[in-house]
Amino acid sequence: KAAKKAAPKAASAKSAESRGWEPATLESMFAEGEISRLHKVGENPQIKPELTAEHLRATGGQVITRFPPEPNGFLHIGHAKAINVNFGYAKTHGGVCNLRYDDTNPEAEEQVYVDSILEIIRWLGFEPHQVLYSSDYFQQLYDLAVQLTERGLAYVCHCTGEQINEQRGGKDKGGARFACEHRDRPIAESLAEFQKMKDGRYGANEATLRMKQDLEDGNPQMWDLIAYRVKFAHHHRTGDAWCIYPTYDFTHCLCDSFENITHSLCTREFFQSRQSYYWLCDAVEVYKPVQWEYGRLNVTNTMLSKRKLLALRNAGVVRDLDDPRLYTLPALRRRGVPPQAINAFVRELGITPADAVIEVGRLENHIRDALNVCAPRIMALVRPVRVVLENLPENYFEEHELVYHPSDTAFGSRRVPFTRTLFIDSSDFRESDSPGYFRLAPNKTVGLNGVPYPITCTGVRRAADGSVSEVLCRYENEASVPKPKAYIQWVADSPQHGSPVRIDELRVYNPLFKHANPDEKSVTGGFMNDVSETSLEIIHGAVADIGLWDSIKRYAATDAGKKELNEQNVETLRFQFMRIGYFALDKDSSMPLSAIESDQIASTKLVMNRIVTLKEDAKKDA
Repeated sequence: KAAKKAAPKAASAKSAESRGWEPATLESMFAEGEISRLHKVGENPQIKPELTAEHLRATGGQVITRFPPEPNGFLHIGHAKAINVNFGYAKTHGGVCNLRYDDTNPEAEEQVYVDSILEIIRWLGFEPHQVLYSSDYFQQLYDLAVQLTERGLAYVCHCTGEQINEQRGGKDKGGARFACEHRDRPIAESLAEFQKMKDGRYGANEATLRMKQDLEDGNPQMWDLIAYRVKFAHHHRTGDAWCIYPTYDFTHCLCDSFENITHSLCTREFFQSRQSYYWLCDAVEVYKPVQWEYGRLNVTNTMLSKRKLLALRNAGVVRDLDDPRLYTLPALRRRGVPPQAINAFVRELGITPADAVIEVGRLENHIRDALNVCAPRIMALVRPVRVVLENLPENYFEEHELVYHPSDTAFGSRRVPFTRTLFIDSSDFRESDSPGYFRLAPNKTVGLNGVPYPITCTGVRRAADGSVSEVLCRYENEASVPKPKAYIQWVADSPQHGSPVRIDELRVYNPLFKHANPDEKSVTGGFMNDVSETSLEIIHGAVADIGLWDSIKRYAATDAGKKELNEQNVETLRFQFMRIGYFALDKDSSMPLSAIESDQIASTKLVMNRIVTLKEDAKKDA
């Protein structure tokens, strides 16, 4: 194979940022607004003074936050903000953040989601202080439920869901509210009924434990919320030990209390829950953290609802929940989006109380900025056309040195072969010339990237069906010709030198939906009817210069590369295909380490995803 000048290991994201890209810092998220003025540890009032003293002894005055996802689906782009807020607030204040899985609904939870959540947090650059589960506290939670009942602040209810809805004022909550017939049953009776629930003597929906709050309060979160329900379902950690499970409304604040969380940071949808959060902590007389809410993050042109994502998968619209057309974090990772771009996006937006729907183009700009500094440049051809330089001998051979990055020598370079036969992209050739068109056409001269002399088209050869099979050209190495107005990409047809590198599949992703908001009422037939038929184009036969294979080999020579190849986490191999877009290897690729180390490219399968287009250029077709 052609001798290649070994390039240094691609620069890290951190060093890349120092070379020109300056994304918003983690500290900048918390420098302004209400979140910059939150209470200090121990300043939040408690129902009993000794609770503050115990809290300060336990924390040592250190900030403790938590990120509490339910393991019933993949995290999405909105969770990236929550991760940055919770882990970031702790980090910038010298504290720690726990990961706590809210695993109180065994029917919906799966180990694959448990594993993915921790992996994604680490991918974004954070490390939990502790990995905890709400199920760690099942016995403590049950004991407090009994205590709440003993205090006359909880009761067992046998009403149906429809009856409870009527008691709360009906569908729109505008009707009269009234107490359940079981609300004033004797404490001893509720305790006995709760024990029956625990013993499995009631079926699902036959009995619940409800908190006795305040039906006259204007806040629906004070209307006797359910604390426990019966579920005969196998739990991923506790097995069949329990048949009653606490609800989020009962679990969340108490787990925060058990862990001495100093700042319970959550999205605005839980604003009304703050009152019931405080009520329950005070009702059982435990330490009461402070809950503070911020606005949710959504982006246009996508869908984040778990239920709707599952509907798309089940209908075969997407392959799985990590399909690169989606905006789950595993999907964005698979597409090749750098984690630092996602962090930069959410940090730039800051933290405000208002929910935000952000144009997806803003995220894409951050992706481009990140890739611009960390992606090596490769010449690639989507639909290659053979070019024959007729004035050169059959065995003609040159080598040309091409840099991987035009403004960063740290990326190094590679030496590519230049031979009598080469390929150009079909978009760079026209049989009929036109004004303002500067690329290759009959009797027209064009430059080749990195090559000292241009080529001039002298004719074409046609296949049996009349299509162009070869473009005939002259290599202008012996004549004086004007400097060409355009330079195009090319790849040598020289198998003995490993060129071209053939890409088995090039997956070009476009927006999954036709409308910016596929959920809006104006979308006829709903979101499933809004799916774009052009959201995925699979191209076979694309080729690239030997720098692509060279980069894969250098990657495989590192310990990190070996590990990620074995785990099929190959999306860190990202490239700018010049004038085409940014691309990354997909996990559907087959790249055995033995094949890479022995230069057996024919034993591999390269599948590449388009991460994002290049920035728009009005003259790119000129």
